[in-house]
Amino acid sequence: MQESLILLQIFGKLIDPLADKVTQLSLLGTLVIKSIIPLWILIIVLLKEAIMVAGASFLYGKELVVSSKWYGKLATVLFYLAIIVSMILSEFNIDNSYTLILYYVAVAMTIFSLIMYFKKFYTQGYLKKETLKLNETIEK
Repeated sequence: MQESLILLQIFGKLIDPLADKVTQLSLLGTLVIKSIIPLWILIIVLLKEAIMVAGASFLYGKELVVSSKWYGKLATVLFYLAIIVSMILSEFNIDNSYTLILYYVAVAMTIFSLIMYFKKFYTQGYLKKETLKLNETIEK
Protein backbone atom coordinates (compact mmCIF):
# COMPACT_ATOMS: atom_id res chain seq x y z
CA MET A 1 0.00 0.00 0.00
CA GLN A 2 2.80 2.41 0.92
CA GLU A 3 4.59 1.69 -2.38
CA SER A 4 1.40 2.48 -4.31
CA LEU A 5 1.14 5.86 -2.60
CA ILE A 6 4.75 6.64 -3.37
CA LEU A 7 4.26 5.68 -7.02
CA LEU A 8 1.17 7.90 -7.22
CA GLN A 9 3.11 10.82 -5.76
CA ILE A 10 5.92 10.33 -8.27
CA PHE A 11 3.37 10.04 -11.09
CA GLY A 12 1.70 13.25 -9.91
CA LYS A 13 5.01 15.10 -9.81
CA LEU A 14 5.69 14.01 -13.39
CA ILE A 15 2.23 14.41 -14.94
CA ASP A 16 1.18 17.69 -13.27
CA PRO A 17 3.78 19.91 -14.96
CA LEU A 18 3.20 18.06 -18.23
CA ALA A 19 -0.54 18.76 -18.02
CA ASP A 20 0.21 22.42 -17.29
CA LYS A 21 2.41 22.66 -20.37
CA VAL A 22 -0.10 20.92 -22.63
CA THR A 23 -2.75 23.38 -21.44
CA GLN A 24 -0.44 26.33 -21.99
CA LEU A 25 0.55 25.16 -25.48
CA SER A 26 -3.08 24.52 -26.39
CA LEU A 27 -4.06 28.02 -25.34
CA LEU A 28 -1.13 29.57 -27.20
CA GLY A 29 -2.03 27.50 -30.27
CA THR A 30 -5.59 28.78 -30.10
CA LEU A 31 -4.35 32.37 -29.87
CA VAL A 32 -2.15 31.79 -32.93
CA ILE A 33 -5.09 30.35 -34.89
CA LYS A 34 -7.19 33.38 -33.91
CA SER A 35 -4.29 35.65 -35.05
CA ILE A 36 -3.95 37.20 -31.59
CA ILE A 37 -0.27 36.29 -31.20
CA PRO A 38 2.42 35.49 -33.78
CA LEU A 39 3.34 31.88 -34.53
CA TRP A 40 6.97 32.33 -33.45
CA ILE A 41 5.91 32.68 -29.80
CA LEU A 42 4.26 29.25 -29.92
CA ILE A 43 7.28 27.76 -31.70
CA ILE A 44 9.73 29.06 -29.07
CA VAL A 45 7.61 27.74 -26.19
CA LEU A 46 7.09 24.41 -27.97
CA LEU A 47 10.82 23.99 -28.58
CA LYS A 48 11.67 24.92 -24.98
CA GLU A 49 9.14 22.44 -23.60
CA ALA A 50 10.30 19.68 -25.95
CA ILE A 51 13.89 20.23 -24.75
CA MET A 52 12.74 20.22 -21.12
CA VAL A 53 10.71 17.01 -21.54
CA ALA A 54 13.65 15.32 -23.29
CA GLY A 55 16.01 16.47 -20.53
CA ALA A 56 13.64 15.38 -17.78
CA SER A 57 13.26 11.98 -19.45
CA PHE A 58 17.04 11.63 -19.64
CA LEU A 59 17.45 12.52 -15.97
CA TYR A 60 14.53 10.31 -14.94
CA GLY A 61 16.39 7.42 -16.59
CA LYS A 62 19.22 8.22 -14.19
CA GLU A 63 16.71 8.04 -11.31
CA LEU A 64 16.55 11.82 -10.91
CA VAL A 65 13.31 13.78 -10.88
CA VAL A 66 13.42 17.33 -12.16
CA SER A 67 11.68 19.76 -9.86
CA SER A 68 10.44 23.13 -11.00
CA LYS A 69 12.25 26.29 -10.00
CA TRP A 70 11.06 29.86 -9.47
CA TYR A 71 12.17 30.98 -12.93
CA GLY A 72 10.15 28.27 -14.65
CA LYS A 73 7.12 29.06 -12.52
CA LEU A 74 7.49 32.78 -13.24
CA ALA A 75 7.62 32.12 -16.99
CA THR A 76 4.43 30.07 -16.73
CA VAL A 77 2.66 32.76 -14.68
CA LEU A 78 3.67 35.44 -17.18
CA PHE A 79 2.32 33.39 -20.07
CA TYR A 80 -0.98 32.72 -18.32
CA LEU A 81 -1.27 36.40 -17.44
CA ALA A 82 -0.62 37.36 -21.07
CA ILE A 83 -3.13 34.75 -22.27
CA ILE A 84 -5.84 36.01 -19.92
CA VAL A 85 -5.23 39.65 -20.86
CA SER A 86 -5.25 38.72 -24.58
CA MET A 87 -8.52 36.86 -24.27
CA ILE A 88 -10.22 39.66 -22.33
CA LEU A 89 -9.03 42.39 -24.71
CA SER A 90 -9.98 40.42 -27.81
CA GLU A 91 -13.42 39.68 -26.36
CA PHE A 92 -14.10 43.41 -25.98
CA ASN A 93 -12.37 44.32 -29.30
CA ILE A 94 -9.74 46.39 -27.50
CA ASP A 95 -6.33 46.95 -29.13
CA ASN A 96 -4.25 43.91 -28.19
CA SER A 97 -0.86 45.20 -29.37
CA TYR A 98 0.31 46.20 -25.88
CA THR A 99 -0.21 42.64 -24.72
CA LEU A 100 2.63 41.57 -27.01
CA ILE A 101 5.03 43.28 -24.62
CA LEU A 102 3.85 40.89 -21.91
CA TYR A 103 4.39 37.97 -24.30
CA TYR A 104 7.91 39.22 -25.09
CA VAL A 105 8.71 39.32 -21.38
CA ALA A 106 7.23 35.81 -20.96
CA VAL A 107 9.28 34.50 -23.92
CA ALA A 108 12.43 36.09 -22.49
CA MET A 109 11.72 34.48 -19.12
CA THR A 110 11.12 31.14 -20.84
CA ILE A 111 14.49 31.32 -22.58
CA PHE A 112 16.12 32.44 -19.32
CA SER A 113 14.56 29.50 -17.46
CA LEU A 114 15.83 27.04 -20.07
CA ILE A 115 19.34 28.47 -19.74
CA MET A 116 19.13 28.31 -15.94
CA TYR A 117 17.98 24.67 -16.00
CA PHE A 118 20.89 23.78 -18.28
CA LYS A 119 23.29 25.68 -16.04
CA LYS A 120 21.96 23.94 -12.93
CA PHE A 121 22.25 20.48 -14.43
CA TYR A 122 25.69 21.20 -15.87
CA THR A 123 27.06 22.49 -12.57
CA GLN A 124 25.66 19.41 -10.82
CA GLY A 125 27.51 17.20 -13.29
CA TYR A 126 24.53 15.75 -15.16
CA LEU A 127 25.59 17.12 -18.55
CA LYS A 128 29.35 16.62 -18.36
CA LYS A 129 30.77 14.11 -20.81
CA GLU A 130 33.03 12.62 -18.16
CA THR A 131 30.07 11.91 -15.89
CA LEU A 132 28.09 10.33 -18.70
CA LYS A 133 31.02 8.10 -19.69
CA LEU A 134 31.63 7.19 -16.03
CA ASN A 135 27.95 6.28 -15.55
CA GLU A 136 27.96 4.15 -18.72
CA THR A 137 31.08 2.32 -17.49
CA ILE A 138 29.52 1.68 -14.08
CA GLU A 139 26.29 0.36 -15.65
CA LYS A 140 28.21 -2.14 -17.80
